[in-house]
Amino acid sequence: MKAVFSYIIVLLSAAAYMVLFDRNAGGIMTVFLIVVPLVSVFLTLFSRKRVKLSIESDDDLVRKNKECTIKVCVTKNTILPLPVISFEFRATEHFRKPDYDVYRFSMSENRNLDFDIKVFPVICGTASVKIGHMYITDYLGIFRFKMPFPQTEHEIDIIPEIHEITDCSEILRSISDTLPDNDDDETETTAVYGRAAFPGYGYRNYVPGDSLKKVNWKLSSKKNELYVRMDESAGITLPKVILDLSAPENGVGKHHEISDIGLITEGALSILDMCVRNGIECTFICPGRDEVIAENVVSREDIERIACEIIKHLDTGNRLPDLSSAPGSKSSDMNIVCTLGIYDRLAEEAGNSVLAGNHVKFVIPEYLYKDDSIPVPELWLLEENWQLSRTV
Repeated sequence: MKAVFSYIIVLLSAAAYMVLFDRNAGGIMTVFLIVVPLVSVFLTLFSRKRVKLSIESDDDLVRKNKECTIKVCVTKNTILPLPVISFEFRATEHFRKPDYDVYRFSMSENRNLDFDIKVFPVICGTASVKIGHMYITDYLGIFRFKMPFPQTEHEIDIIPEIHEITDCSEILRSISDTLPDNDDDETETTAVYGRAAFPGYGYRNYVPGDSLKKVNWKLSSKKNELYVRMDESAGITLPKVILDLSAPENGVGKHHEISDIGLITEGALSILDMCVRNGIECTFICPGRDEVIAENVVSREDIERIACEIIKHLDTGNRLPDLSSAPGSKSSDMNIVCTLGIYDRLAEEAGNSVLAGNHVKFVIPEYLYKDDSIPVPELWLLEENWQLSRTV
């Protein structure tokens, strides 16, 4: 706008010179100041319709905390040189803020121009990068026009990280203690086999505080490390790790921050990893907005596969997790619900599940926990250093 105002002042000055001093010289200057900008504007408007822009990335599936490259490709379909073009680069909150938001360039004889923009993903989920507010300035730098195509957007999936939960003996002991009890120990050694090929029962590594009565000495001598029984006949039931992103129907607290969703997602995957590393097979469940994901987890490879698949389902909704037992089940279910908040409907669902003989453990980020939260059967806080501490 300042350039246009300055141009008008110069044009008026030339016209005044023509009237007051020298009609010929002033006339030449006035015509020059009118014709040249008009030619510049005409060529600029002609050129702006012959420019195409596209945006892509080296890989549409990237890992968190690993820099990736966004490629912006500009192509012109004219021999005319392009004056200055500017655009704004925007990225969602999943990325660390880029160094530059506005990019400016010009093109002379080159028909193609590529930009490599580095972005650094810090939050998992479906992210996007956008290019918008594109303008072209005429050759004299006086007038600016908007480019005639809409905002360009590109989606990138950021894989959640799987963290090692430290000092996990308490939560592991809690999981083992709440599984169905059975006092028959090493007598069943050949009849039944679980997925981990351990006869009779499910087993995990010994952690300090476990009862020595549950140590399977025969298996421990073969493996050269202590294994304890999980008080559950192999194949009867698997603990369910549930990623809950539901929100109350009244809309209070419905909007979850992207960083919060990423944290609890990585927390659920990390709990799966903790269980698998200690010989506890699990079922992972995520009640998404459109469909429910349910996967059996027996190895680290299963967790990594789920981490890639779950990205498209990290969306909040009102679908409550199902905490009831399967029809005809003769054993109690154990539900580990990783959630961002506990509200009335969710607490009621948990209470009904407990009354039916099941077990429910809630996991919530520590900084989201309030002392006046709705009471639940069992609550664990997920700390910043990836530790779990029990409050209820």
